[in-house]
Amino acid sequence: MQHYPVGYIMEKNYFWSNPLKKSGHENENYFFFLSSVPIFDSLTRRQIDKLQRIIHIRNFSKDEIVFRQGDPGVGLYIVKDGSVDVYNELNDMTCHKITTLNHGDFFGETSLLNETPRSATIISAEQSVLWGLFKPDLLNLFDSDPKLGLRLIFRLSQIVAERLRLLNNSLCGIQ
Repeated sequence: MQHYPVGYIMEKNYFWSNPLKKSGHENENYFFFLSSVPIFDSLTRRQIDKLQRIIHIRNFSKDEIVFRQGDPGVGLYIVKDGSVDVYNELNDMTCHKITTLNHGDFFGETSLLNETPRSATIISAEQSVLWGLFKPDLLNLFDSDPKLGLRLIFRLSQIVAERLRLLNNSLCGIQ
């Protein structure tokens, strides 16, 4: 069995790739997948086609760290294949597993809205493919298509507000 260095991607010899370089059939799969993710579920076909141009694909090995709690936040990730575990690093240097995220789940969305550090550590639970949307690309999208940029930020704000409401209810014991 041949061993490869950490971060080596067998099917491509570079770290990031762009889904638009795929065949027409594969682009159709990208459309259906992205339109199933809540942040993008209100977008038109044309808007999702435009969004595909700024989505980055990243492959992670089992137990590979996606990012650590406290790292600068630069964008969100969507789990395309595989799964990732979410951990909270405690002051006593231990980690507490919060949850596992699977196909279609996303994380890191608040980094598109503000400059705060990552609030959790994310580790790939198995061989995983994550799609990334990063703040610099989103800001460029605002310049090229303000309507699409506004629609994304509005939907993102709705999701963050709903998560905050659910957390508040949970802390208060309300169902």
